Amino acid sequence: MQHRHVLYILAMACTAACGMAAQLFSGYIPRIAASLLPGVDAGDAIRLIGSYGGSAFLLGWAIGAFALGWVSDKIGRRYAYFISVLLATSAMLFVSFADTFFMLICARVVMGVGVGSVLAQSVVMISEAFPTSSRPIVVGILINAFPMGFILAGLITQSTDDWQAGYRIASAAMFLAIAALVIVRESDMWSARMLAATQENHNVWHRSYRRDLVVAIVLFGSMLLGIWAVLAWMPTYVAKMSMPEHSQTNRSLANIMFGAGNVVGGLLSGVLSNRLGRRKAAAIGYVGCLTTTVLTLQTGLAPSFTFFAGAFSICVFIGLNQGILSGYLPELFPTIVRGTRTGLSMNMGRVLTATGVFFLGVLVEHLGGYHNAITLFAGAYVIGLITLIWARETRGQDLPR
Repeated sequence: MQHRHVLYILAMACTAACGMAAQLFSGYIPRIAASLLPGVDAGDAIRLIGSYGGSAFLLGWAIGAFALGWVSDKIGRRYAYFISVLLATSAMLFVSFADTFFMLICARVVMGVGVGSVLAQSVVMISEAFPTSSRPIVVGILINAFPMGFILAGLITQSTDDWQAGYRIASAAMFLAIAALVIVRESDMWSARMLAATQENHNVWHRSYRRDLVVAIVLFGSMLLGIWAVLAWMPTYVAKMSMPEHSQTNRSLANIMFGAGNVVGGLLSGVLSNRLGRRKAAAIGYVGCLTTTVLTLQTGLAPSFTFFAGAFSICVFIGLNQGILSGYLPELFPTIVRGTRTGLSMNMGRVLTATGVFFLGVLVEHLGGYHNAITLFAGAYVIGLITLIWARETRGQDLPR
C-alpha cells in the first residue's frame, strides 16, 4: 500500500466532499421545492421535497454501504473505493440538471449509494493502514471530515441562491474519483488475508461475530436516527423561525455550526476513546447528544447567539459519538468480511432512519413543530445507551485477522 498519510489526506478530502453533498440539499430545500413543485403550497412542497429527498438519500446510503462493502471484500478496497467516490460526486452534477421531482429523487438515491460507501470504506481502509495506538484518533478525525463538508455547503449556499448553480460548483469534487483511482493501492491486510481465506469466514452472519454485528447495528442505527433528524431538519427550523430577510443566512450559519461542532467532536473522540475505552466514551456521546438537543430545542430559543451555540454543542457530541463508534466497528470484525460488516453496521440503521426522516417531515404539524419532532427522534439515543451493556470492549486490541 502507498504511504498511509497520502491515503489519509485523500480519504479526508473524499469524506468532506460527501458531507458537502449530503448537507447541500438541506440548505436548498425551499429553493428546490419552489422550482420543482411550483403549483404546491410552499410549506407542503418543502415537507414533500425534504421528506422524499432525505429518505431517498438515506435509502441509497444503506444500499451502497452494504453492496459496495461486499464488493470491497471480494475484489479489494481500491476499485470499490473508486466506484464509490465517482457515484457520490457525479450525482451532484446530476442533481443540478434535475428538472422534475422524479429526477431529483433518482439522483439523490445514486448520491446516497456513493456517499454511504465512501464513509464505510474510508473507515475500513484507514483502520487497516494505521497501527492500534493511533487508529481511534485518526478514524475519529477522518469520519468528522464529513461535517467539514457542511461548512463548504454553508459557504456555497451563502454565495448563491441558485440551487442548480450551487450543485454545479460542488460537482467539481468529481476530480477526487480520478485521484482515488491513481493514488489508492490495495490494502496489505486484505491481500494477505485473501490468500488464507476460508469459505466459512465469508458468511456475514457467522455465529462467531453475530452478537457483535447485532450490537454494532443497534449502536450506530440509534445514533443515526437522532443525528439525521437534526441534520435534515434543523436548517429548515432555523429558517422558519427567522425573519424573511435573515432566513437564508441563518440556514447557512446553522450548517456552518454543524460542521464546526462535528469537527471539534471528532478531534476529541480518539483521545477519549483511548483514555476511557470505547463503551464509556460512547456513553458520554449518547448522553451529551440527548441533553444538548433537549436544552437547545425545548427552551424557546429564537435564532440568536445562544441558539447557535446550542446547535454547535449538539454537533460537538454528534461528532464525538460518530468518531468513537466509527473507530470501534472495524475492530469487531475479521479482514475478509470487514468491509461488508462495517458497511452493514454503519448503514442497516439508515433504512429505519430514512423512514424516520420521512415521517418527521410529514408529522411536523401533528407534533407541534420541527423542534418537538427533532426532540422526539433524539429519544433514539437512549436505545444506544442501553445497548452498550452488551458491547464488547476492544481498547488496545489489534484488528481481527
